[in-house]
Amino acid sequence: MDAATKLCGVVGHPVAHSLSPAIHNAALRHDKRNAVYLAFDVLPDEFATFVDGMRAAGAVGLNVTIPHKRAAAEVCDVLDEQAHQVGAVNTIVFTDGKASGHNTDVAGVTAAVKEIGPIEPDATALVIGAGGAGRAAAWALAAMVKEVWVANRTAARAEKLRSSIGRTAKVIPWREVPTAAASVDVIVHATSVGLEGDEAILGPYELQKAKRCGVLLDLVYGPDETPLVREARRVGIASADGLMMLVHQAAAAYELFWGSPAPAAVMRRAAAGMARPG
Repeated sequence: MDAATKLCGVVGHPVAHSLSPAIHNAALRHDKRNAVYLAFDVLPDEFATFVDGMRAAGAVGLNVTIPHKRAAAEVCDVLDEQAHQVGAVNTIVFTDGKASGHNTDVAGVTAAVKEIGPIEPDATALVIGAGGAGRAAAWALAAMVKEVWVANRTAARAEKLRSSIGRTAKVIPWREVPTAAASVDVIVHATSVGLEGDEAILGPYELQKAKRCGVLLDLVYGPDETPLVREARRVGIASADGLMMLVHQAAAAYELFWGSPAPAAVMRRAAAGMARPG
């Protein structure tokens, strides 16, 4: 590092668990950029001040994670279309003293779903969860399939998401998730269930009945397969966990930061090596 070293990073609370520094620093080394990517643990009450400080310091940009994604949308000078639709920002780019907000989670979900397997335009998708990740997933799928079904423990949040998407979306009551899973082509799980090794929200019995489902993405990831991904693969559903989506959204953010293609293969290896050292 020297006086010319460019700064970027990820901000959240907590953030020590984040794989983003390993992913981005591997890409920076590969591209031989004089830059560093750091993790910043910032309390919610201090978030706006922190962003202003990074802007003043000449930082290139920030990735934003829980719990700051909605607050990030409020501190940016301008939002791109996807960030505006989702109502959350996970990438801030500083240019000429201005902060532009982006949501690369949408691109991450889109790329991950396409990598898992092909889906038809007339397909139906079920998104389980309507928080920040669920909103990004629903908007990504709305551009890919005929209809998106949204389920959330808090029905009002699911209805708000449905309303923002419009007539191509509908709400599924939480208790009807197992039944709905048997009637869709794509499933995206976007809740925290499974993060600590919890039982899958859809068990073996429900997944065995999901005969139409050809693609399942679990946005949770860990050192091992999540219970949901393990059971889905066991019954023959093409599946992946959130590590795939994480790398795709990181690559999209990298391209926003530096204005050039991301070394995606390098970033994928770095993520896999940190999440599942072997």
